[in-house]
Amino acid sequence: MKIAHIATTISLNQIVLNQMIYQKEKGHEVVAMGPDDEWAEGIRKQGIPLIDVPFIRHNLPATGLAALKTWFICRREGFDVVHTHNALPGVMGRMAARLAGVPCVLHTWHSWPARLPRPFHIAAGFRFFEPIATALAHAVLFLNPDDLAIWASLTGVNRRKARLIGNGINVKQFQARVSPDARQRIRAELGLPADGYAVVKVARMEHPRKGHVFFLEAMQRLIGSSPRNIVVWLVGQGDGESAIREAVTRLGIGDRVRFLGYRKDVPDILVASDLSVLASPFEGVPRALMESMAVGVPVVGTDVPGTRMLIKSGESGLLAPFGEVEALAATMRRMLDDPELARRLAENGRTRVESRFNEPEVAERVLRVYDHVLARPREPLPHFEAELELT
Repeated sequence: MKIAHIATTISLNQIVLNQMIYQKEKGHEVVAMGPDDEWAEGIRKQGIPLIDVPFIRHNLPATGLAALKTWFICRREGFDVVHTHNALPGVMGRMAARLAGVPCVLHTWHSWPARLPRPFHIAAGFRFFEPIATALAHAVLFLNPDDLAIWASLTGVNRRKARLIGNGINVKQFQARVSPDARQRIRAELGLPADGYAVVKVARMEHPRKGHVFFLEAMQRLIGSSPRNIVVWLVGQGDGESAIREAVTRLGIGDRVRFLGYRKDVPDILVASDLSVLASPFEGVPRALMESMAVGVPVVGTDVPGTRMLIKSGESGLLAPFGEVEALAATMRRMLDDPELARRLAENGRTRVESRFNEPEVAERVLRVYDHVLARPREPLPHFEAELELT
């Protein structure tokens, strides 16, 4: 098969790359389509060519022009499959690819974008165009059942095209990236004293999309009420960093918070920490927590779509209600105060990710959808709920 993946290049690099590599290793010809920016080189290093298409997040005019270019490229390249990701590239890309005659067109919602407030024209445009894009596509894939249910409530969408595929990471590959001396070396590099406790949050600095300020407010409560020497490591970069830094200053915890930026040694950072936290208002199925669980780090998340599919509270981690600062602080305190609980949940978390959230299995489900559409486009799509243990 000749397969094209369309999205912003940061998403292709950070979210879709392993799936593209898997498809390439299976003998398919794989092409990326997105802006030729600083994230493109990491895709090309994997032997995957990138065609410059300037899909830009939250920029409808630019995305409209990119859709015209996509139509032309699809006509020229003769793709068997076009697989879109992100909101605007997903809507416009599906429409352009199908109108260009691509025989298999589908989209993955990695998280539901309408959960955050949007300008009226963007929200109205999305409600108008998504049913059209769905009608032209062959399948719409979701990582968790909450997102699928909300999407299915949109007026005019064809619910028979929706399928759950889950999410995962390449567990063995990620575990193999941990250095033997990671914990001691990273803690020394970051100046963490022997009696220090590191709470890490790995997430793009998107405000309020990733819940950084809510997390920092809870950390202020935790630091102020605990005798422990607790520090915070924030890993990631993004347009919301200035707002997050302002929150750190306002909360008076600047001496406890380290901004580590984009790191290539995330496995080592995680192993060096004592607790990994993700406090988002919603997720698809969060990779940062899957990665933390894979290397045996105890995790705390918010009880929201996507995260609750990954963490079974009290079994493989702990969940706290989103927006309740004291509850999140208390949940983190519980994990730090009870080393035996933390150890047990971390072990169970590792087992859960290894057995149920392994990315090659997700990638194989996607290929099965491609094969089905190309061979039997008028027959119902396969279901994967039994494999996901959701039946």
